[in-house]
Amino acid sequence: MPFNKKEISIIIGCRKEGEGIAQIIDSVKPYADEIIVVDGHSEDGTAEIAAAAGVEFYLDNRRGRGDALKIGIAKATKPYLVFFDADGSHEASDIPSLVEPLINESADMVIGSRLKGGCLDADLNGLGSVIRLAGSYFMVWLVNNRYKVNLTEILYSFRALKRDKALKLNLRADNFAIEQDMVVRCLKRKYKIVEIPSREHARGWGEAKLKTSMGVDLLRVLIRDLYFSK
Repeated sequence: MPFNKKEISIIIGCRKEGEGIAQIIDSVKPYADEIIVVDGHSEDGTAEIAAAAGVEFYLDNRRGRGDALKIGIAKATKPYLVFFDADGSHEASDIPSLVEPLINESADMVIGSRLKGGCLDADLNGLGSVIRLAGSYFMVWLVNNRYKVNLTEILYSFRALKRDKALKLNLRADNFAIEQDMVVRCLKRKYKIVEIPSREHARGWGEAKLKTSMGVDLLRVLIRDLYFSK
């Protein structure tokens, strides 16, 4: 079946992205009839800008990124959900390729792979970036070893998910662990995950929310979910 924007909901979680949220909304409009922005109570005009752009706008419960994305899932009405960041790092033109495996029933979730697509993030420099990259590889290895799969990404936020499957995941994470929570819960339910090549650009504006120190917490949560949770 061909790509049909009428079947797509794009969910954008954001906080303090007023500088670029209008640009992000404009970039994804050609690819979805339903665009949902969930904001973390920003005070930089994000709400007013999103409202002026004519998209659905909600405030989260001040619990974090995962909370915002879960609200987006609950509000979405289209069969295919695309998760898109508000910092300019994702490539909107990749959306049709991201959704295609869902449409042709070859996957339940699709993750953009920076390793397959070539990461363009100019911030991948310095010791902190090396530590983050090494930690990411280790976490992917843990997931692959536990579920006998061959993923290259679990943390990259550019992804698509069937709405009916998303509603059955009972996602728990309220913070930056939401992406790995999606992956683990899909695998526990034997949902099919595939990857497509995708590019990550350097953040276009604002400040990064994910700090290197958060990696320890992400790893702790992942080990708990892989080996000690049902």
